Amino acid sequence: MNYKLKIGRLSSFLLIASLLIGLGSIKAQQKDRNSLFWEISGNGLRKPSYLFGTYHFADKGFIDTMKRVNTALAAADVIVGELVMDQTMAMKLMPYMMLKDTTLDKLLSPTEYQAVADYLKRATNMDLKLLNTFTPIAVQTILEQANAPKTFSANNPAIDLYFQDYARAAHKKVIGLETLEEQATVLFGSTLERQKELLLKTVSNGSKAKAESEKLYQYYIAQNLKGLEQLFTADTDYTPEEIDRLLYNRNKNWLSQLPTMMKDQSLFIAVGAGHLIGKQGLIKGLQEKGYTVKPVRVD
Repeated sequence: MNYKLKIGRLSSFLLIASLLIGLGSIKAQQKDRNSLFWEISGNGLRKPSYLFGTYHFADKGFIDTMKRVNTALAAADVIVGELVMDQTMAMKLMPYMMLKDTTLDKLLSPTEYQAVADYLKRATNMDLKLLNTFTPIAVQTILEQANAPKTFSANNPAIDLYFQDYARAAHKKVIGLETLEEQATVLFGSTLERQKELLLKTVSNGSKAKAESEKLYQYYIAQNLKGLEQLFTADTDYTPEEIDRLLYNRNKNWLSQLPTMMKDQSLFIAVGAGHLIGKQGLIKGLQEKGYTVKPVRVD
């Protein structure tokens, strides 16, 4: 499992397909620079903007008592996400998840197919026959969802969706840093052979992947960015080229957009926490552009 991609990318399918630990313990572990919430100021900005790192399976209850986060959300002129989430997402995403001119039972050997089917049944109680026309990466995404700790539900939305629903209810503008089509092309655009390889790796390392997903989640709710970065650095599942395409190139693209967007209005930017950290993360990138980017306590 690749931590950079797991928490850094917005897996739109997981939000469509769709442990909470008390904030007292989170605050106790939070260090000066261990925060999911950052203020962006200086460099000619008329108003500060704010950056919040999300975990796409966590529910809005995680931020309900984060007073400063909610104050910044209410004061923001515009809410910015990785993409604009709406009712058309499932229909737009479907073509990127479907196989063309083949099926899973043809793409996989009988032994491989049975291994995936058995794992899927254990993890989700789903029959792989129902997904026979889905791409390997779509099946892998379903398995990653099954492995990941998650707290959102139909009545308790995931954080990313909550921020945008709040914006619409408050008549605030919502902007996506990329379109769903752009994101789907990046996330689901690898070759079928590579998708097959990664799916089989997920299946063969299922127990380990589940344990590591839990570790990642615990670092997240503790706002332990250093711990997250260490997990990312230790991961070797994806090639440097794939990580550039799936994570760092997207960061660069977003960094080219944000200065103009922030110039005359206050943004509340909510993206996967993996996009914040590291030498090629948004925090470092904004600082290199001359902005003051500092952690903010959430209480």
